[in-house]
Amino acid sequence: MVPRSEPPESDGGTMIEPEREKHSLLLDELTTFQVRELIVGGWHDVIVPLGATEQHGPALPLLVDNEHGLQTAIRAARLLGKTLVGPVVTLGYSQEHTAFAGTVSVSKATLAGMLHDIAESHARTGFRMVYFWIAHGGNHAVLQDILPQLELKWPGCYVTGLRDLAGYVSTTWNRIPVEKGIPLSISGSHAGEFETSMMLAARPDLVRMDSAEAGNVAPFDAIVEKVMQEGIDRVSPNGVLGDQRAGDARRGEFYLNTLAEYLVNEVKQARERVAQRSR
Repeated sequence: MVPRSEPPESDGGTMIEPEREKHSLLLDELTTFQVRELIVGGWHDVIVPLGATEQHGPALPLLVDNEHGLQTAIRAARLLGKTLVGPVVTLGYSQEHTAFAGTVSVSKATLAGMLHDIAESHARTGFRMVYFWIAHGGNHAVLQDILPQLELKWPGCYVTGLRDLAGYVSTTWNRIPVEKGIPLSISGSHAGEFETSMMLAARPDLVRMDSAEAGNVAPFDAIVEKVMQEGIDRVSPNGVLGDQRAGDARRGEFYLNTLAEYLVNEVKQARERVAQRSR
C-alpha cells in the first residue's frame, strides 16, 4: 500500500527518485498557516484530481478513479517541485454506471458549478495556477465546456487542465499495457487489467482478486456509443470492460508512474503558458 503522502517506490522500469519534503503534498493535510507559508515561499501551483464514485466490477472498489487520480497527482507533484495536490473531487458525471449499486453521479451543471467554486477558492487562497487532472473520462466534456470561463477569471491565477483526452489515452492507457505484453482487450477501458493493476499497487487492501472477472473485451470504439446512451450494463453485466484477472501490482506501479510523467509534462507546459502571459 502506498500511503497518501508517501513517495512511491520505483518498479524497476520508470524511475522516480523524489526528494522528500518536510510536509505533506496534500492540501487538506496541511494547516491554513502552512498553506500560506508555502505560497509565500513559491508553492504557486495546485493539482486537482477529478475522480468519480462509481462501480468497477466485482474486484475493485468504487473509489478507483479517485485513488489513481490521487496517486498520479502526488507522484507528479513530487517530481515537479513546489506543487500541492488539492482535495480530490470524488463525485463526477457517471450516468453510464448508475444501474450499479453504490454509484453516485452528479449532473453536468452541478459538476461545472463545483469546478468553478473550487477554482475560485484556490485563486482566493493565492495559487497562481490551478490544474484540473482528469481521472474519470466522464468529467472531461464538462471541464472543456467551463475552462474558457475559468482560465483568466481571477487576476493572477491561471486555471487550466487536461484538454486532449484522446491524446492522453492513446499515449498512456492504450500504449503502455501493450508495451508490457498486455492486449488492449485485457487491459480494458474500465475496471480491466489496467485499473486492477494500479489498485494492486496503490491499495491492495481494497482489491478482491478472488472475485476478479473478465467482462466485455470488445474494442471500446465498437461499444462506446451504446455504453454512453444506454449504460455500461447493456454491454457488460458485471461492469467490466477488459479482464480484472490479469492485474499485477508491479505493472500497476509502472502504470501509475507513467501517468504521473504525462501529468508532469502537462503541468510544465501550463507553467510555460503562465510565464508567457506574465512577460
